[in-house]
Amino acid sequence: MPAGWTESERPSLLHRRFEFDDYDETRRFLAFLESLSKELGLYPDLSFARTHVRVTVHGPDGGAVGAEEREFAARAGAFSSKEVV
Repeated sequence: MPAGWTESERPSLLHRRFEFDDYDETRRFLAFLESLSKELGLYPDLSFARTHVRVTVHGPDGGAVGAEEREFAARAGAFSSKEVV
């Protein structure tokens, strides 16, 4: 499982809360998630405020979380780590 994520089996999903120093960092992260979603064709549930974003990635069609969902989670985590000091 990608670092920092919590996995649930019922329902099958990955969940993580990302913290940021300011709204500009939050916006950059949301823009990255938009791009990543379009690239992978995977659209997670998002909720956000000024300095945090909650991301929930569900398994396809109610099934188990697979490689594509884990890739999304790993890449989101890597971008967050790179952008936020």
